[in-house]
Parts: sequence; structure tokens; C-alpha cells
Amino acid sequence: MTHFIEPCCADRQLPALLRESQPRAVLFQTAGDVTFDQLLKAVSSMAGNNILTMTLAVPEVTAKMQKTIDHYQQREWITTVNVLTNDLNGQLVMFEGEKGVVIIQGPIIDTRADKGSLLLYAGQYAPDTKSAPLTALMASRIRLKAKAEEKATVHAASASGEKKSNRKTKKYNDLESTEAVETAPQPKAPAKTTA
Repeated sequence: MTHFIEPCCADRQLPALLRESQPRAVLFQTAGDVTFDQLLKAVSSMAGNNILTMTLAVPEVTAKMQKTIDHYQQREWITTVNVLTNDLNGQLVMFEGEKGVVIIQGPIIDTRADKGSLLLYAGQYAPDTKSAPLTALMASRIRLKAKAEEKATVHAASASGEKKSNRKTKKYNDLESTEAVETAPQPKAPAKTTA
């Protein structure tokens, strides 16, 4: 059964749906009117309020998305951000914290889609990463992307005759940069940020 989530009620409907299906994944639909900032507002606190890690996989981080991410980081509602861009394996937003893991997989949009659009999502709320296997997949994708970036940096340096780069690949929770994150401004608050 597929559930329909409305933008006016997403912050009530979506958490209720994910909690009642816990830890199984559930399908839901929108009319293309539940945006990135509404998804964050609806589900980010389900994972906890301390040391919250957000992983975002989208074709690109738009200015509107970046503004929302900055807002959450400045208030220390999100302490770590991992971003995957130009990834062909799908779009998602995932939160990990002391209360569990929340994953929303599907089109992550920053503005309402054209009228009449019907978008399908999968969502999951689990008490830990072992109950949500998608978290291991995301960690692997982040490590592979960091490794590819390091290899590209070394290749570019050797092609230009420079010494080998000393940049090391960072672990999943302290990944420093991906393509889109390099332009992300640091929050003014002293939050630990990897974006």
C-alpha cells in the first residue's frame, strides 16, 4: 500500500508513517509539492537532536538547498553533512543520530514540481544502522567517491609534473569534501562540520 503525503501535513504524516512501519521500509507518494526543506523539517529530529549527521545524494545542491543546510548547521541541528552529487544511483536524504536512522529515497526537490506530478518515495526509520542496510551502502558510496577524488587529484598532479598529493581519504563520518560541498560556507557557530 502506498500512502499519500501532503505538504501541509508532512511534518505530522511522514513521521507517523515511518514510526508505524519501523524498521521496515514503506512507500509513499507526493504530488511533487513536498520539498527538501519540508522533508528536513518533518524527519530530521526523528534521528535525534545531538550530533546529527545528514547525508544528501542529489544531482546538484541548489542555492535553496544550501540555504536550508546552512540554517540547520548554524543552529547546530545538523553537525555533519556528507554530500554526493552527480551520482547515478538515486537521490536520497539520510539522518543518523542517537535516536536512530531516517532515510528518504526519491526525488529530492527544492521547489514544487509541475502541477499534476506524482512522485514516489521509499522511507525507513530504524533504531540503528544495522537495521537499515542502506546506511552501509551510502557509507560505501561516500568512500568510493572520496577515493575517486583522491585518484583524480593524484593523476592531475602527476600529469602536471607536481609531487604526489598528500591528501588522505577520510572515513565516512568525517568526509571533508565532495564536488558540491567545496562551495558550502562554514556555519558561524562552532559546529563540527564536514561540509
